[in-house]
Amino acid sequence: DISNDQSKFVTRMVKELENSVITGMFLVVMSLFMFFGLKNSLLISTAIPLSMFVGFVALSALGITLNMVVLFSMVLVLGILVDDAIVVIENTYRHQQEYGESPTVAAKKAAGEVFVPVLTSTVTTLSAFLPLAFWPGIVGDFMKYFPFTLIIMLTASLFVAYVISPVQAAQWINYKRDILKAKENLEHPHWYKKYNPFTILYHEVDEVVFPWLQREYVQTLKWTLKRRGLTMGASFGVLVLIMILFGLFNKGVDFFPNTQPTQISASIEMPAGTSLDVTNSVAEILEDRLKDIPGRKDVEFIATSVGTSDDPFDFGGQGTSNKGRIAINFFEKKLRSQSTFTTLEEVRNMTGGIAGAELRVAKQQMGPPVGSPVSVEISGEDYGELEKLSKMVREKIRDVKGLVDLKDDYNTGRPEVEIRIDRERAGIYYTSTGQIASTVRAAIAGVDASKYRVGEDQYNIRVRLKEGQRTSPTDLENLHITFMNRRGQLLSIPLTSVADVKRTTAVSDIRRKDQKRVITVSGDVEGRVQSEVIKDVTSRIAELDFPAGYAVKLTGSQEEQQKAAEFLSNAFIITLLLVFLIMVMEFNSLKVPFVILISVILSLIGVMLGLVVTGTPASVIMTGVGVVALAGIVVRNGIVLLDFVKHRLNEGGETLHEALLDAGRIRLRPVVLTAAAAVLGVLPLATGFDFDWREFHFVIGAESAEFWRPLAVTIIFGLTFSTFLTLVIVPTVFSLMDEWSTKISGFFGRFKTVKNGGESR
Repeated sequence: DISNDQSKFVTRMVKELENSVITGMFLVVMSLFMFFGLKNSLLISTAIPLSMFVGFVALSALGITLNMVVLFSMVLVLGILVDDAIVVIENTYRHQQEYGESPTVAAKKAAGEVFVPVLTSTVTTLSAFLPLAFWPGIVGDFMKYFPFTLIIMLTASLFVAYVISPVQAAQWINYKRDILKAKENLEHPHWYKKYNPFTILYHEVDEVVFPWLQREYVQTLKWTLKRRGLTMGASFGVLVLIMILFGLFNKGVDFFPNTQPTQISASIEMPAGTSLDVTNSVAEILEDRLKDIPGRKDVEFIATSVGTSDDPFDFGGQGTSNKGRIAINFFEKKLRSQSTFTTLEEVRNMTGGIAGAELRVAKQQMGPPVGSPVSVEISGEDYGELEKLSKMVREKIRDVKGLVDLKDDYNTGRPEVEIRIDRERAGIYYTSTGQIASTVRAAIAGVDASKYRVGEDQYNIRVRLKEGQRTSPTDLENLHITFMNRRGQLLSIPLTSVADVKRTTAVSDIRRKDQKRVITVSGDVEGRVQSEVIKDVTSRIAELDFPAGYAVKLTGSQEEQQKAAEFLSNAFIITLLLVFLIMVMEFNSLKVPFVILISVILSLIGVMLGLVVTGTPASVIMTGVGVVALAGIVVRNGIVLLDFVKHRLNEGGETLHEALLDAGRIRLRPVVLTAAAAVLGVLPLATGFDFDWREFHFVIGAESAEFWRPLAVTIIFGLTFSTFLTLVIVPTVFSLMDEWSTKISGFFGRFKTVKNGGESR
């Protein structure tokens, strides 16, 4: 029988993400339907399978398989893939409606009109993911598929929007024909269309909800344009307030999200030199105790291995008779009666009270192996002093709340028998240390006395004492040394007459890092977020005094967390600089990029508020990646909106105030739609509520959702608030910045005029 089949877990995770992809696609199509109707929504939604098809070809060419990171990237990119197609299709529809152009002419003009803003907005989004492709280290190896997949898929969506969407629009979108057909249906309604709930929903949204939304939005924008300073000040005031609230009520910071484990293990470590039978008896005791825990009914199987170790310093783990491991595998989540966190605590509580055994319970980690959540590295020269310091650190942090399974990697030593030869006494008998050592070696390990040949095979004949005569130190003390002295006399003297035999221990391994001896104190975290436990551990260690030449350092996952946080901070700054550079090249202005980047900073309001409202701990990896991705996604709508303002002003006949109101009203539909599509695409992962498209039933609390939830919450709340910022704050701030720039230009212009006048006099 197969004792540990990881393919079941992998298959389950892939299936859940596949369901999320299909559910997200369904929600995106439904949102498009409510604003565009059935035909247009289907035309736009074809961008999803077409872009993914192109993406699959590219991923396959790069040798990237459909792992869980790739599948999540597909879920995230679902709503973004239709953004470019929405802009092209919606603009084509508008050209036919407002200018009365034919489908072919409208498709050409509409695609050409939005060519630059669509290209710029997509490139800015790609620039957010580009720095993530250069993520170093083991975490980078795990997350690298995320930027690769997004960059490939978004590039494919740009191709679809430029080449396929205009063709679709020219072929199937005919405003005049659609209006005539709609009038005919109103005059002679078919009973199916008259009572079809989808048709009723579409007309309700298109004729009632959206016009009302447009009116309210225009009124709001007029109000903010009259109070630009107040609006800008209030926005930054809300940002500061949310930052304070986040500091007070946040749920802490984790490296990777803390998810319910599907497997836990109990490691057994007995004193060095313990026999395999004794270690096995301890494992049997633990197996008996596991039968009585309440969570036993959720356990699929228990597998025990004795004489093996998962410690890399044990050279593959074979031949370690003092170590063992019990693996506990759970049923899938929907078949469990309680949380596996509860079962984990039950297992941990039942491992106490076994004399001489050091037991440690660990859960299966999601994500790459980054070390223990708490890892304190003590370095110095004297190994004995390091052992004392490690004990001192353990005692100091032992009772930190949430810190469990605390241990260090100091090896107390393997028991051995030490024979110390007295050279003076050996000299009296005219024997040498070599003779004594060879006799002991022959008695215990044996010597090759001869060879035995059978055909072509040859075997060594090894001679040594019987097993009953070499099992204890007493047997060594009774050993006689037989030798020929210098006078030619054959003597046989007891070993104890020339040597002292005693029991002792010796360190079997010494670990070094950067040429210094190191002992590591490590532990797991349960019941609290990692950042809070690390904070308490750090403060307690700071109270200790270490001798000169000895240092203490937090390593393990904390070290990797700091590296990841530093990289993501740099990636965010690089993203902002790339976005700024791209927008400067498009708008030939510093004002527009500055305005749009303000909306990126203000989008953090939504991120922090979302984490507080949902009670989600911030994850260095997931939340950090979400913020970096958000920086690229947020600017898309701002670029399209302000580019439209620029076109209106270039055409002439409108003031800036009128152009901003007109652009906001016209771009309201695509801005709301693109944001709604992106939000709805990741909604199943944020809520854990999904639909199983293979077995046709709803799923509540999918396992994969726990892992990806912080990133999904970051995208949903950040993008929701940034949509409001794009529609209201961006035009308002742009108007204010334009007034300031005009005043500054006027001031310097007058100064230059005065200067030139003085020179002429």
